[in-house]
Amino acid sequence: MRSNLHILRKYGHILLFLFYEMIAFVLIVNYNVKQKEIFLHSSSLFFGAVSKKSAEVGDYLSLRQSNDELLRENARLLKDLIRIPRILQEELDTSRYPYEVIPARVINNSIQTTHNYFTIDKGSNDRVATNMGVITSDGVAGIVTQVSTHYATVLSLLHINSRISASIKEEDYFGTIFWDGKAFDRLSLKGIPKHIKLQNGLIVETNGYSTIFPRGITIGTIRAFNISKNGVFYDISIEPVTDFTKLGHVYVLKNNFAKERLDIESDE
Repeated sequence: MRSNLHILRKYGHILLFLFYEMIAFVLIVNYNVKQKEIFLHSSSLFFGAVSKKSAEVGDYLSLRQSNDELLRENARLLKDLIRIPRILQEELDTSRYPYEVIPARVINNSIQTTHNYFTIDKGSNDRVATNMGVITSDGVAGIVTQVSTHYATVLSLLHINSRISASIKEEDYFGTIFWDGKAFDRLSLKGIPKHIKLQNGLIVETNGYSTIFPRGITIGTIRAFNISKNGVFYDISIEPVTDFTKLGHVYVLKNNFAKERLDIESDE
């Protein structure tokens, strides 16, 4: 007890200083959006590298299981690759296929906050760039926001600032998908006019209105809906097809025609 008091007398001012520094750091990160984004990105890169090494050890110990999973993912990806070009050819009336698919692995993931990101093990060396869409074998996962040489940070669909243009399958009316920051198994769709006949179970997918995702990538299915307060549109609750609690293998969509489209649209 006496030795503890001696230590406190000797180093108490340093410990108090560190304590206040910690409080100041937490306040800066929590109440400044830019600093919070920088902190999340930096921590994602750091823990991403650590997680990757840990994952490599786990893969070695369970090599057969990992190989089986990769085979299943590759089979599903092949199915998607057959489906996506057909949709694009119908839209563009061309045999050119603008989207490349870059396989990646999630090495860090967050679903506990309202500003969720995940980190993948591919970066600029693998031709990954910002504003590229990221999908799983099931559907939409997020959009690349920051890229380093070997890693990239992805804005998860479970981020309150995430916005994706979407349509109900086989309908031309479009709206916006977003997350309200509450349940991680529910998204919201707004902008669909009330005269459309809806029912639970209908598929909601990307509509190709941006260069990020082609048309026809599944986002989720309708689970509930009602007329909004303005009486013009629906408030629609969507269950995402992507399970964000167990993201593993993902695929980055690189649109080779993105610059051409953005250039011509900027002149309008």
